[in-house]
Amino acid sequence: MTKLRYQHGCAARSQVPGDAGSSRSFFYVNMNNGNVNNNYANNRLRARPVRRAAPASECQGGVTVRQLHDAMRAARRKKKPSANQLAFELTWMDRLIDIERNINAGRWSPAPATCFVATRPKAREIHAPDFGDRVVHHWLVPQLEAIYEPTFIHDSYANRKGKGSHAAVRRLRQLVRQTASGEGGGWYLQLDVHNFFNSIHRPTLWRMLKERLSRAELQPSALRVVHALLRHPVERQGVNHRATAEQRALVPPHKRLENAAPGCGLPIGNLSSQFFANVYLDALDQFVKHTLKAKRYLRYVDDFVLVHRDRAVLEQWQQDIEAFLARELGLKLKADIRLRPLSAGIDFLGYVVYPTHTRVRARVLQHMTESLSGWARDHQVKNGFSATPADLRRVGSIIASFDGHLRHANGNRIRRHLLSRFPWATPLARPRSFNSASEGLRHLVRFPIAASISNAKPATRRAAIINQREQVA
Repeated sequence: MTKLRYQHGCAARSQVPGDAGSSRSFFYVNMNNGNVNNNYANNRLRARPVRRAAPASECQGGVTVRQLHDAMRAARRKKKPSANQLAFELTWMDRLIDIERNINAGRWSPAPATCFVATRPKAREIHAPDFGDRVVHHWLVPQLEAIYEPTFIHDSYANRKGKGSHAAVRRLRQLVRQTASGEGGGWYLQLDVHNFFNSIHRPTLWRMLKERLSRAELQPSALRVVHALLRHPVERQGVNHRATAEQRALVPPHKRLENAAPGCGLPIGNLSSQFFANVYLDALDQFVKHTLKAKRYLRYVDDFVLVHRDRAVLEQWQQDIEAFLARELGLKLKADIRLRPLSAGIDFLGYVVYPTHTRVRARVLQHMTESLSGWARDHQVKNGFSATPADLRRVGSIIASFDGHLRHANGNRIRRHLLSRFPWATPLARPRSFNSASEGLRHLVRFPIAASISNAKPATRRAAIINQREQVA
C-alpha cells in the first residue's frame, strides 16, 4: 500500500495539503487516482477524495443559513432591539431556515412593514421592514454593491461606505474654494428632485438592475429577491400603521406612499431602497459627468450641487438636467432652484458653506436649544435635576450629537455661547455607570444654580449624583 506523504502540511478535516478543505476544491478532484490538484496546477499531491459534499444550494448559487446568520448579525449591529427583532430571535434558527427555503425556491416576498411618522426636519412617512426582511436586505445589498460600487462616481455620498454627509460637506468646501480662489468669484446651482422616493418608477428601475445584474452573473436567487422587492407596491404587501391620525395628517397627501402614481414609489427606511435610489440617480451622475462634462458636481440622495465660474453655463446645465430627468427617469425638479454667487453661501446638509468658512445652519441651532430647554424643563427640580439613567443617557446623546455637528464647522464661538447658556449640559453628559437596580429609579443630580455659574471653575459646577432615589411615578 502506498504511504501518504504530507510535505507541506495538511488542511483541517482533510489529508490534503493546501486548501483542500475549502469548498472550491470539491470540483477539482481527479476521480481516477484521488488527486486534488487545484485544477491541474499541481499534480504531485496525492490524497483520498474529500468526503464532505458541497450543499446543493452552494452548487446552484442559492443562499445558505450561514450567510443569512451573518446577515442577521449585521442587521442587529449597533441597533436598539425592537419587539419585532426580539420575537424573531426567540426562534431565529427556524426563521432563518424558513427564509433560506423560500429564497432558494423562489417563493420569498416581503412581509408587512410598520409605518410611522418622523417629524424632523419635516414630517414624512418611514416604513420599517420586518426584521426577517432586514436580514434579507443585509444579505442582498452587499452583493449588489460589489457590482455597482466600481462604476459609481466618486462624488456620490449617500449610503456608501467611506462617504456620508460630513464627507460631502468637506468635498463641497473644497470645490467652492477651488473656484473662488483659483478662478475668482464663481456661482453655484443647487437642485433637488421633487418628491423623489415616491416618484421612482419601479419598472424602469427593474430594467436597469436586471440588465446590469444579468451581465454580472448575479446568482438567480438574489435576482429573484430584487424582483420581489420591486414587483408590488408596499401597500399590497401590507402596512401596519403605528401613527395616530393627527400624526398622519402632518404628512402632505402627495408625500404619502399610498398616493404614489401607479408603478411608482419606494419606501423610505429600507436598506434596499437607499441602494436602489443610488442606482436610479446614477444615470443622472453619468449624464452630468460624461455628457455635460461638469468638473465640480456632487450629490447626496436627491440633493445635488454644481459649481462653476460662469453663471450662463449653470443656466444651460439646469435646462439640460431638467430635460434629462423628465425624459429618462420620469422625475422633475423642485421649484426652489438656487442659482446664486458663492459668496451667498450654500445651505447643504445642515451647514452653510462659504468660500472662507463654514457655518452651522440656523435651524440646527434652533433644534439644539429646543431639545436642551425641553429636557431641562421636564427634569429640573429645586436643587438640580431629577432623572433616571435612561434620561441621563438621552441628554448625553443629544449633547454628543450636536457637539459632533458643530465640530465640522467654524462653530467655536457658538459652542461657547451654548455652553454658557446651558452650563449643566457638559457635566450631565459625562458617562456614568449604574447597576441594574438603579434602572427605572430617579436620581437627584445636584447642580448649583447661580448667576455666575458660567464663570465658575469646573470643580465648582461639576454635578454630583447623591444616593437619594425615588420610584418613578
